[in-house]
Parts: sequence; C-alpha cells; structure tokens
Amino acid sequence: MKKIEFDKPLYIAAHFGFTPIEAPAVSNEDLRMTEDCEEKVEKTSGRFLCNAPEKAAFIRHYIERKLAELPHPLALSWRRGHNYSLELVGYPVGVAEAKLIRTSLSILSEEGYKGLVVEINSIGDKESIQAYERELSNFVRKVGHSISAELKKLFKEDIFAIAKAEGEEAEKLRKEMPPSVSSLSSASRAQFKEVIEYLEALGVDYRFAPELVGHKNFCSEALFAVRDDTEHLLAAGYRYSRLSRRFGFKKELALIGATIFGEKKPKERQVYKEAPKPKFQLVHLGREARIRALPLIELLRSSRIPIYHFLGKDKLMAQMETADRLRPPYLLIVGQKEALENTVTIRNVESRAQDTVPISNLPSFLKHLPF
Repeated sequence: MKKIEFDKPLYIAAHFGFTPIEAPAVSNEDLRMTEDCEEKVEKTSGRFLCNAPEKAAFIRHYIERKLAELPHPLALSWRRGHNYSLELVGYPVGVAEAKLIRTSLSILSEEGYKGLVVEINSIGDKESIQAYERELSNFVRKVGHSISAELKKLFKEDIFAIAKAEGEEAEKLRKEMPPSVSSLSSASRAQFKEVIEYLEALGVDYRFAPELVGHKNFCSEALFAVRDDTEHLLAAGYRYSRLSRRFGFKKELALIGATIFGEKKPKERQVYKEAPKPKFQLVHLGREARIRALPLIELLRSSRIPIYHFLGKDKLMAQMETADRLRPPYLLIVGQKEALENTVTIRNVESRAQDTVPISNLPSFLKHLPF
C-alpha cells in the first residue's frame, strides 16, 4: 500500500493498529449499486448514520487493490474531506465494535470534545431484521388512524424510517414503537451481549438507543453512535457485511466501519510522516485478557507508548509468529491470571527475563526499561 502522510486523528488510530490508506473514490457504479440503500430521511445536521456508497467504494477498493492477499484481519483508516473512516475486515464480533468505539473516543477526546456518550443498539442478522420489519409493520397498522399522510408514505417506502423521521409526530411514535432488540435471534442476542461486555470493560458511558436501526438492506447486528454533551452526532459505526454479496462474494466478508465527523472548517493540523514505532508487543491469552486489552492500549497511548497488538488473533502461535517477524525487544503478556489480578507480565525477548507489574504502574515501568 502507498505510504500516506497523516494527521493527528490518523496518528491516534495508528496506535490502535489502523494503517492509513488513500480514501477510496466513490464511483457512479457504487452509487447505482446502492440505490436501494439510500436514506429516506434527511438529517438537519447533514450527518447520516449510514453511507452505503462509501462502503461499496471500499469493498471495490478491497477487490481491485487485492487487499485479500494481505494478512488478516485488516484495520485501515483514511481521511475524506473533514471526515475520518475506520474500517475493519475479518474481525470477530465484540472486539471489532470495541476497537472502533475506543479509537473514536480517543480521537474525539484529543480533538477537545467533552461529555462523550456512546449510543448502542442492535438490529441483528437477516432473520432478526425480517422479524423486526414485521413488528414495525404491525405497530404502524395499529396506530395507522392517527398517522399523517406524509408519514404513512415515508413508512411505506422504508418502515425503518419510523426510527429516524424528525418532527413532533415522529418523536411521539418513537416512544411507543417496539425495540429491535426484542426481535433478535438467539445468535444475534448472544453477539450483542458480547458487545455490551466489551463496552463495560472499556468503562465508557453508554446508553441504549432504539432509534439506531441503520438501513435494512445492508446494515446488520450492532450499531453505535457517539455524541457530546450538546447531543451533537460526532461518530457512527455499523456492520455492513451483507453489502459484500453484491460484489460476488459467496460468503459474506466480515466488514464493520466507523465514520468520525470532523469540523467543516478544520483547524491547521500537524502532519506526521510515519506511524508510531512500538518497542513492545501485547500478547493476550484467553477471552478475559482480550476484553481487557483495549483499555490497556488506551492507557499506553495516552502515555505516548505505542505497542503492537493483534486483537483479531486469539491463538498464541499466530501472535508469536508476528512477534518473530516484528522482533520487538519486549512482550507484554496478559493471560487469565494477569487479567484477574489486573497486572501485566513484561518479558525481555532476548534474555527471557520477566517482571509482573500492576497495570497502574505499567507506563512508568516501561519508560524506564533499557533498549
């Protein structure tokens, strides 16, 4: 991939393992292919939760640039205008959503936003979405006598518009509509539970938002948004694996992305010519260790200590093969014992000597290690 000069948001994203690339151009073919995914409700903020043409452009870019030949899972980022995109390919549920949310919050916090809150919801898999469509249709029929002709027309075009339409009438309906989580299949319910577990491990403020439903023709599973203390929409993310089928994939490509909405008139930004150069690699062993990994990465990022990490890989052998290739001087090991005791074991790769320290002391300990 072409080497990209990147600014502070992309530099922060690099701490979380995102590689910056050129922004994929949206073609007329991408627009045509996703005509049935167009949002029917125009937000006054000019910020849409979902943007199918941009996601289609990335899938096309993935195919044309033969990104499938790169080691997976993939974490990529780019800037388009004043917005930033974070995209993950091949990441498992839970860690993917948490990685996007943690990265988005770090970028927004560094940009000076206060009172950040994560809104979260799930529409589930195809089975869940079909069940929810039926639930919404039944609800609209029951209250149809009191709905204006304008809203009836909107709901006929897209029943999910009930969760997005603006105005006093729509707001009243939203308070009474059935939530999508009540229609989740058992598999989707388990996946959403895992996403919530990661959110709680991150220690961020979050709330359930039934109005986050995305678009029924290409979104699936969990969706999230980030707002500040003025309720301004600052970031949004969702899975769009179903869109890959339109490009001929026999099996859905695991795709999830987030958009961070920048200022329309961005301030002058510092440009970085290269990514952070880690001297440590995180090795996680077990589910509990992986859940605790993102808060650890953020702690070190805020202390200006970059580390290699591969949260999309669970197997120890795969992580150690990466360590052999990158040859970091030290490994940061978090297994079940460390996760329970809130510690990290630091191993010198060359001498095999190791120390175990509390996470609260980790930044100071690492900064005093010899290299």
